[in-house]
Amino acid sequence: MSAVPNLPRPTRVLITGSSRGIGLEVARDLAASGHQLWLAATSEKVREAAAQLGPAHRASCVDVADANSVSSLFAEIRRDWQGLDAVIHSAAELGQTGNFWQLDAEKFARTLRVNSAGAFFIAKAFVELWLESALSTHSHRGKILLFSGGGAGYGYPQFLPYGTSKAAAVRMCETMAMELDAAKIHIDVNIIAPGANETSLLAAVRAAGGEVRTVVPFSKPIALCRWLLSSSSDGVSGRFIHVNDPYPTLSPNSLRAEALKLRRIDL
Repeated sequence: MSAVPNLPRPTRVLITGSSRGIGLEVARDLAASGHQLWLAATSEKVREAAAQLGPAHRASCVDVADANSVSSLFAEIRRDWQGLDAVIHSAAELGQTGNFWQLDAEKFARTLRVNSAGAFFIAKAFVELWLESALSTHSHRGKILLFSGGGAGYGYPQFLPYGTSKAAAVRMCETMAMELDAAKIHIDVNIIAPGANETSLLAAVRAAGGEVRTVVPFSKPIALCRWLLSSSSDGVSGRFIHVNDPYPTLSPNSLRAEALKLRRIDL
């Protein structure tokens, strides 16, 4: 794992999609840094992953596309931990591939529910828990980390459900940040563009004929997660940050209002 100079303070972090892929790699790194983790995924393998990380960590099965399942997860966390400092939402599905007129309507809607509504359900539940708990009066800021993906910032033919769902998550992130700021709730929410990482999802992209120009090592999204969890990122919110961006130089005062956001390009 990569070394980052500004290690985030030890925190209680929920990581969805943490039975494999980016979520699991981030969990391994944060556990080694002293964080207390609650892993969540659809697969029972998430319990094995938590056990391998050590006795301080918990795990639950959750379907992020089901608001009731997310509510049950947060009821567990509320009962056992009374609060969270951060959530890293990496759970996602690729969905169906092919020309849009050949796609199944229900499968399309399911992908949007997993990748877009799921991000909404998780972020909403985190903010509600933050406001209920004593953490809301603490000096440190809460952190919500979402993940984008291929097609979120540009057209990606044959992968319309995934790209559409991730573009929606980018817009959601910016709007959530604006609303949190207006309400004076001390939570930062950002969305990570992780690049192409060697995961089962990337293998599915390749199998479907998707173009993959370069592969990004897990160390890069891990390093960005570390920075976003740390106090060095305080006040940076509503941004669409790529792992190759010079993010350690960012601060709320140095960022242009429109920087690192999804925008229409004028003629």
